[in-house]
Amino acid sequence: MKKLLILSLSLAALAQVTSCKKKWQYDESSAPKTNAIVENAFAEMANMSDQAYKGGVFVYGIGKPIYRYQDSHEVTEAEKADCNVIITIDTVGSSDTITIDWGNNNCTCQDYKQRRGKLIIAYNGPYYHQGTIIRYTPVNYYVNDIKVEGLMTVENMGLNASNQPHYNVNVNGVVTLTTGEIATYTSAQVRTFTNGYNTVLNIYDDEWDITGTANAQVVNGDGYAANTTSPLHVKVGCPYITSGVLQITPTGKSMRTIDYGQGTCDGTFTIEINGNTYTINY
Repeated sequence: MKKLLILSLSLAALAQVTSCKKKWQYDESSAPKTNAIVENAFAEMANMSDQAYKGGVFVYGIGKPIYRYQDSHEVTEAEKADCNVIITIDTVGSSDTITIDWGNNNCTCQDYKQRRGKLIIAYNGPYYHQGTIIRYTPVNYYVNDIKVEGLMTVENMGLNASNQPHYNVNVNGVVTLTTGEIATYTSAQVRTFTNGYNTVLNIYDDEWDITGTANAQVVNGDGYAANTTSPLHVKVGCPYITSGVLQITPTGKSMRTIDYGQGTCDGTFTIEINGNTYTINY
């Protein structure tokens, strides 16, 4: 279960910059914030499938998870009441699937977000084994009335040259905001487990390095390209990126180089634009 739990932290690379927007006047683009919604929505999917695979949607479903298998009875309307999340396990065919169904009406979940629709998770081998590819597909899926579409794939690449587990993560996502605006997001990343892999019962010692690229576009013309030049390091016990360098280039604007420091969990980082460096305290 530890292997995918950290995915939701990756959006911090953009969220930290956007949250500091009021402290400096050099990032007028709304694309980082808008498209962080896309990555966050897909990042949550990995956590939800882990929970469903292990026996419950504890964070993302406020009701009682109801499990059924491919040959089980149809779920009744009474069972769907009170936002009981329906989890269907199907092991027939070449690809096993897990379907998480919140129903057609908004359910307020334990993370205080409202969800409706379905999430289909398909995996072509043992869930946690090297070589297994997991595909996450939302179907009529909404989070806080924002429609989420697209595909995320996570491929277990086994151990790298340093004997660290690593994963290829690719997202092609689209969200339709409550305003009607449409935002697209694509990313290709490598997530490497650097600490805590063998302490299965303790997720709080988990640490990851994240490398890769991302591109985003909003219908109003905002957009950006992002690239890591030094791995972004994240820790489960820290809400901030603790080290690494990320370059973000908003459409029509100069590149911003964000340096997250040398490993201290203090929310401090620098942004360099056109030769000028600004220190941000989150």
